[in-house]
Amino acid sequence: MPLFEEEFTVNGTAETVWDFLLDPKRLAPCLPGCESLEVEDATTYRVRLTIKVGFLSTTQNLRITIIEADRPRHLVSVGRGDDRKLASQVEVRSTLDLEPVSPTATRVRYRSEVRVLGRLGAVGDAVMKVKASQLASEFAANVRAAIGRLA
Repeated sequence: MPLFEEEFTVNGTAETVWDFLLDPKRLAPCLPGCESLEVEDATTYRVRLTIKVGFLSTTQNLRITIIEADRPRHLVSVGRGDDRKLASQVEVRSTLDLEPVSPTATRVRYRSEVRVLGRLGAVGDAVMKVKASQLASEFAANVRAAIGRLA
C-alpha cells in the first residue's frame, strides 16, 4: 500500500495554515495533478486528479470526507475514487497534524495511506512508492511557497 508522508515547516500560525489547507481555492493549485476541487458540504469535497504512474495515466474522481477535526491541530479524512477508463479504484486515509514551532511558524505533518485496486494497482509497489514520494515533496514545496506569499 503506497504511503505519502511529509513533514515541513511553514511561516504562519497554525490557524493561518489550517485556514489555508481547508480553503479549496488556495489548496487546489498545491495538489499535484489537481484539475478541480469543489466543496460538496462542510465536511465533503470532490477532487479530480490526473497523475501519471509508470506507463499509465490515471484521472481519479475522488470524494473526500473529513471524519475527525480538532481545529487547528488535527484532521483525518477518508476518500474514495475511481478511474472507469482504467477500471481502477483508489481509497485514501489521510492524517494532518499542525504544531506551532514558534509564534510565527508551524510544522505540518501529513500521512496518506493509499490503496489502489484494479489495473492501476498492478503497476507495482516500487513504482507507486517512488511516485508517492515525488508527489509528497511537490505538495510540500507548493504549500510552503503559497503560504510564504501570504506573509
